[in-house]
Amino acid sequence: MRLRDAYFHKPSSDMLERVGNGAISIADRVRDITKFTFQIFHAIRLMLGRRGVTRRIDLWVEIDKAGLRAIPIVCLISFMIGMIMAFVGNMQLKMFGAEIYVAALVAISMIRILGAVMTGIIMAGRTGASYAAEIGTMRVNDEIDALKTMEVSPIQFLIVPRVLALTIAMPILTIIADIVAIFGGMCVAVAIMNVSIIEYWHTTMDWLSFNNFAVGVLHGWLFGWVISIAGCWCGIHTQRTADGVGHATTRAVVAGIVGCIVVTAILTLIFNWLDI
Repeated sequence: MRLRDAYFHKPSSDMLERVGNGAISIADRVRDITKFTFQIFHAIRLMLGRRGVTRRIDLWVEIDKAGLRAIPIVCLISFMIGMIMAFVGNMQLKMFGAEIYVAALVAISMIRILGAVMTGIIMAGRTGASYAAEIGTMRVNDEIDALKTMEVSPIQFLIVPRVLALTIAMPILTIIADIVAIFGGMCVAVAIMNVSIIEYWHTTMDWLSFNNFAVGVLHGWLFGWVISIAGCWCGIHTQRTADGVGHATTRAVVAGIVGCIVVTAILTLIFNWLDI
C-alpha cells in the first residue's frame, strides 16, 4: 500500500517542489533587480548633486556608442519595415479602392508603437548585449573588484553613464525610426500605387496626432531604461567562468526583449483604459 502511494504521489510532489523553487527564484530575481534599480537612481541623484564619481566624459562617450553609431542600423531596419508594411497594406486595401490609406497605416502603426518596439529589439541585441559583455568581462578580469578596493562605486562609475546614455538615445532613435519608416512607405506608394509625394504627405499628416507621437516617445524612453538596466545587471552578475560572459550576453538580450514586450503590454492596457 505504501509503495503504491509513493508511486502515485512522488511525481506530483516533485512537480510542486519544482514550481515552488521556480517561483522563489523568480521572486528573488525581481527583488535583486528592484534593489539594483534603486541603487542606480541613487547614483544618478548623486551625480546630479555633483557628489558621485560619475564622469561626464563617460556619458558622452556612451551616448556616441549607443546613439550616433546605432543610427545606420536603425534607419536600415525601419526603412525596410516601412516598405514591407506599405506593400502588404496595399495588397489588402486595393480590394476596397483605398490604397491611399496605406499612408495612415504606416504612420500610425510606426509612430504609436511599432517604431519604438523595433528600435527596442535592435538596441537590445546591439547595445544591451554590449553592456553585458563589457561589464561581464570586467568582472571576470577582476576590474570591478579593483574598483571596489579603491572605494569607487561600480554603479556610479560604470553603470550610470550607460543607463543614462541609452535612456537619452532611445527616444531620439525612435523618432528617427518613425521618420525613416514613413519615407520607406512613401517610396513604395510612389513606385507601386502611383501616389504623388504631396498626396502621401498630406494623408500622413492628416492622420497623425500628438497623442500617438507622445505614446511612441514614451515607449522608447522606457525601453531605454529596461534594456540598459537588463544589460548592466546581467553583466555585473556574470559568473567567473569561461562561458560566463556568453551566458550573460544571451540573458541580457532575452531580458531586454522580454522587458520591452512586457512594458508594451502594460502601457497598452493603461492607454486603452485612459482612452488615449
